[in-house]
Amino acid sequence: MINTTVLLENSLYNRNLKKAHGLSLLIKTPEQHILLDTGPDSKFYKNAKKMGIDLSKVDSLVLSHAHYDHTGGVNKFCKLNEKAQILMFSPYNEKYYGKSKFGYHFIGYKFSSRTQKRMKYLQNPLQISAHWWFIPCSVDFYGKPNKNESLYKKLGKSYVKDNFKHEGILIYDDKGELVIFNSCSHNGVINSIESVRAFFPNKKIRSYVGGFHFPYSSVDKIKPEDMRNLDELIDYVKIQSSIKFYTGHCTGNGAFDYLRKNLGERVVPISTGLELEL
Repeated sequence: MINTTVLLENSLYNRNLKKAHGLSLLIKTPEQHILLDTGPDSKFYKNAKKMGIDLSKVDSLVLSHAHYDHTGGVNKFCKLNEKAQILMFSPYNEKYYGKSKFGYHFIGYKFSSRTQKRMKYLQNPLQISAHWWFIPCSVDFYGKPNKNESLYKKLGKSYVKDNFKHEGILIYDDKGELVIFNSCSHNGVINSIESVRAFFPNKKIRSYVGGFHFPYSSVDKIKPEDMRNLDELIDYVKIQSSIKFYTGHCTGNGAFDYLRKNLGERVVPISTGLELEL
């Protein structure tokens, strides 16, 4: 089993901790302690300290993608941990933006020079250790969240739609059963699962942990495009009967309620301070 502690998420399980829009998970296995994302600032560290967790023992910091709500605490992490490798699929110095009616606004990472020296910007799948892998999404057949339409990257002076090549999938191989971590699933949950299946064609997927990027507060606010995506996911999951989903952050209450209604206890909420045995 894999011990996973939610250091930071949008909601609270432990009322003595701090919440924020973002995600940070501490994942412990005998061979590696991995921190997946930091959230937007130093709250992940403050919460860890309150829970008696020593982040200097982390072996690898894996950044699921390059947005601020997952990378904003990296500079803080580098000050308290001098040994961990830091991994991300984003090309060096690529700039990411959101678009609203007020125009474009920066939503990418801001790494110090000290942090930049430790970064490993990946292009290909990486075996972190004997049972840990970090891979890009390779499947582009199924639906993606409609909210991606407002997300861009800047090339020169031009803004282009983000293709999310900077999003990676973290995988633990537990004696032939796989646990997937994907903080926002911008490439789509099914595309992510099928990418893992393509990489590990003969292994069972046990769990999927992360957000689904359907940030709707209630079911009636879900846009038709994303309702189709949710129905596609529900139909897919009903066939893939072995997978259990642990979700939060960018999975809004509306999407969670709809998934829970259709998939029951196979969909579990996560929140700040929760500990999971996966």
